Amino acid sequence: MTYKAAIFDFNGTLFWDTAFHDKAFDIFLEKYGIRLTNEEKRVKIHGKGNPDIMRSILGAGLTDAEVDEMAQEKELIYRQLCVNDMPFASGAEALFNFLKTEGIPMTIATSSGIENVDFYFEHMHLGRWFDMEKLAYNDGTFRGKPHPDVFQVAARKLNLKPQETVVFEDSVAGILSAEAAETGKIYIVNSYGENYSRFLHEIITDFCQVDRELFRK
Repeated sequence: MTYKAAIFDFNGTLFWDTAFHDKAFDIFLEKYGIRLTNEEKRVKIHGKGNPDIMRSILGAGLTDAEVDEMAQEKELIYRQLCVNDMPFASGAEALFNFLKTEGIPMTIATSSGIENVDFYFEHMHLGRWFDMEKLAYNDGTFRGKPHPDVFQVAARKLNLKPQETVVFEDSVAGILSAEAAETGKIYIVNSYGENYSRFLHEIITDFCQVDRELFRK
């Protein structure tokens, strides 16, 4: 079977930055006297948006303004940590170039907010392959992962159905989101040694492992 487009999660998938996010949360939460274990980070942080993360850690009663202020503080720490160390995942650029040459649409579906998206476009030059207007990111208009919304929005921006797309994800929350959206195929990108035994999807560690024939017109 062939598919009409590729949808990429970003953090932990195209940019293997989980350690930077974890470290940023360590620094941010220190002033609240909170230290999360690796397992708590996996459950409460990985793959999720800041509103869900902040409320799960610091209290469900946080206002939107409080959540936004906290998120901006944490993300500034994160950007300062990673700005000088931002390589793409192995094989990602080769896959982008292949898809572009073949005329296959591609976009990003991420839990990141616009500040980080702008940061990635600037420092990783994403405009070589991706159209900002077709990205699905955390703009406050839909539910975060593991709800299906972000992949539904991404497919809609490509004028396709989720079933016509291949999704690349690393987090459990993201995989559940892609499944709930009924995307056509899911590649699991094993960037930080997550336990994926509950899933039957193909697991890769390099984008050169992606079957190009999935996208042949």
